[in-house]
Amino acid sequence: MSSTPSEFADALTAGHHRDRVVAVFSAFRPEPALVAHCAVIAPQVARVIVVDDGSGESAEDVLVQLEAAGVLVLRQPQNLGIASAMNRGIDAAIADDAELLITFDQDSNVPTGFVDTLVDEYDRAVAAELRVGMVAPEFFSATSQARTAPSVAVLSEGTGFLESYAPIQSGLLMPSAVLRELGPQRDDYFIDLVDTEYYLRARKAGYVAICAPGLVLPHGFGHRLYVHFFGKRLTKSDGRPRMVAVSSPFRYYYRARNRVVMNREYRDDLAVRALLRRDGVRDVVLDYGVAVWSARGKLALCSLIFAGWADGLRGRLGKMSPKLMRKAARISWRHPVPNAEG
Repeated sequence: MSSTPSEFADALTAGHHRDRVVAVFSAFRPEPALVAHCAVIAPQVARVIVVDDGSGESAEDVLVQLEAAGVLVLRQPQNLGIASAMNRGIDAAIADDAELLITFDQDSNVPTGFVDTLVDEYDRAVAAELRVGMVAPEFFSATSQARTAPSVAVLSEGTGFLESYAPIQSGLLMPSAVLRELGPQRDDYFIDLVDTEYYLRARKAGYVAICAPGLVLPHGFGHRLYVHFFGKRLTKSDGRPRMVAVSSPFRYYYRARNRVVMNREYRDDLAVRALLRRDGVRDVVLDYGVAVWSARGKLALCSLIFAGWADGLRGRLGKMSPKLMRKAARISWRHPVPNAEG
C-alpha cells in the first residue's frame, strides 16, 4: 500500500526510531514553554512523560495543557527532588516496555531529529560490541561533553567513538535494561550531581558513556551576570560584554554536600579518583568562587557551602532544612543580564 505525501512527511518528522524510545521530563513550577518543548519531542518518541515535582496549583494550567496534548503527566505529592521525579518517570516508561529512555529537564529545547541521532550512535556502538550505558549529545549548549579515551577506541576497534565523562542528564539516552540493572537514582541527593553519581555507577558496572558527534542540545545558562571589576563592566575583544552563569543560591548547598558524599563513595575507583579530585578543585575555584564574587550576601552563601560540606561529612542527606532555605532566599546576584539579552 503506497503512502500519501502527507503520510510520508509525517513519517520523516516522527523519525525512524520513535517506537523504541520514551522521553521523561522532570518539572518544577514549569513555564508554558514546556508545552512547546514537549510538542517538538513528541513526534520523535513513542511517548512523553512529565513528572511534576510537587509544584502545586501554580503549575496546573501548564500540566492540563500537556495532558490535553497527549502527554502522560505524573504529579508528585510534594517536592521530593529531581531524582525522585526521574525515578517515577523511568519506572512508568519501563512498565510501558520502552527499549530506550531519554531524560530531559523542563528547560530542554530539543531540536528536530535529536532522538534519531542519539539512537543511531547507540546502534552503531552496540554493533561494535561496546557495552553502552549512556549516549549524550556532544554539546550541552556550548559545553563539550566528549572526552577522547583510549579505552573506548580499543573497544570500538578504531571506529572513532567519543567517550563522555559525567554527561548531564538532560538529553541523555539510556537502555531500559541498563536502568533496571543499575537501580534507582539517589533520591537522597535531592538535586545536583544525581547524574554524575549515576554515570559513576554505570561505569563501575562496566558500561561506557559515549557522545553523538556534533549533536547539540540548546539550553539556558541559569542566571547570567555581567562581569565587573572594580565597578567597570568588562568586555570581550569584539566589544560584547563578558558574562558568567550562576545557579540559584540554594543549589550551592546541595552541590557542596553531594560532592563530599559522592567523592567518598567512589574514592577507591582508581580510574576516576584523579578526575573527581580535579572536579572538586574546579568547584571551589571556579563555581563557588564566581558565585561568592557575584553574590549579594556573600557570607550567607559561604555559610550555605560550608553547611553542605559539613552535612556531607556527617552523611546528612535529603532536602535541606527550612532554616537553610530561608538563608538561601536572602541571597541575590549582582549585575544580572536582562532576559532580552541573555
